Amino acid sequence: MRIHHFYPRTSNLGDRFVALGIERLFRSLVPEAVSVSFDVNDRGSDPEAYGITLRTVERANREADLVVVGGSNLYEAVPGRNRWGVHLDPSALPRLRVPMLLVGIGTGSDPGARRPTPPTPQVAEEIRLLNRYAVFSGVRDVVTLEWLQALGVSTAQLLGDPATFLFCLPVREPRQVRRVALVPPPRRPYWERWRRIRFWDMRGPNLWRAMADLVRELVASGLEVWVMCNDPRDVSLVRDLFAYGRLAIELASSAESYLALLQEMDAVVTARLHTAVVALSLGIPFVLVDLDQRTHGFVRTFGLGEWTVPYAWAGMTSHLRRRVLHLVSGKTDWRPFVAKRDEMRDRALAMLRGAIAVGPAAEPPAVRIR
Repeated sequence: MRIHHFYPRTSNLGDRFVALGIERLFRSLVPEAVSVSFDVNDRGSDPEAYGITLRTVERANREADLVVVGGSNLYEAVPGRNRWGVHLDPSALPRLRVPMLLVGIGTGSDPGARRPTPPTPQVAEEIRLLNRYAVFSGVRDVVTLEWLQALGVSTAQLLGDPATFLFCLPVREPRQVRRVALVPPPRRPYWERWRRIRFWDMRGPNLWRAMADLVRELVASGLEVWVMCNDPRDVSLVRDLFAYGRLAIELASSAESYLALLQEMDAVVTARLHTAVVALSLGIPFVLVDLDQRTHGFVRTFGLGEWTVPYAWAGMTSHLRRRVLHLVSGKTDWRPFVAKRDEMRDRALAMLRGAIAVGPAAEPPAVRIR
């Protein structure tokens, strides 16, 4: 089976984790499956051939057995503009002759937001159209599912984040925490001051400083702490704020090296969603800062409220310290979350198995995109 996989081929490690998770799901069903990667939008490396267009659809008709559209925040709409995470030529969809699956797509990442950015009428219609032509639509989390249903998409189902299913390892028992990974939020916009509705939002800088203070306390208690950077732009700030004691600062050179290092950890404290997602896949307990609707959707999907820290104006520092000290005590029971993960993986495989046995979706009634 040859799969044409459209996803955001960016330098973001989270995007790569999701892509690896999608590839592994399909290889679990069809071991000989081969995935060919395509840019789903103009954020990738190919400045010309990207998105679902006449050109890429005709190529899929010639070469592919399956088209998969999947990635992190593809339903994210640009405020007030007719743009979203998928570059789509609506006239290309009726020409598609192979099944198309939407796998693990989620909403956006507006800092502090609990609801996705409202799409323009054109973007909303394009999202509905893409779902009509797909033989399967599996979303990342319950927030995305509710949002799609509000747009009138009734065919979407809860699949889960594909990166959750990368490893599916059991919880490590017995547990004694010695090595902790700490992953700060992106420098931009969570450190740099940014203007929002007539005031300076200082929650981001406060979070960075709270994590730095926490690392100092953990190192003083004798723990080995690794500060893991997902982006080269974060390294200088990390070195400025975290430069003390027995502390390792690591910038992963690839998704694979990041995953290998994460596997060596006993606990994880993170302000980046997909580090928590992969930690759950590895069976490693974590504390996650609930920054936006992406993290909120993940928390709601798995019932992780007690292991999250709200991105709040007051009390964020004390919440973070209390949660993390409980985490590193080793007195945690993650078996319910791991059981939920495995249940969702079995369900995801069953849904995808049924979907790839179905032919291309019948052409829906013509829809005019203004």
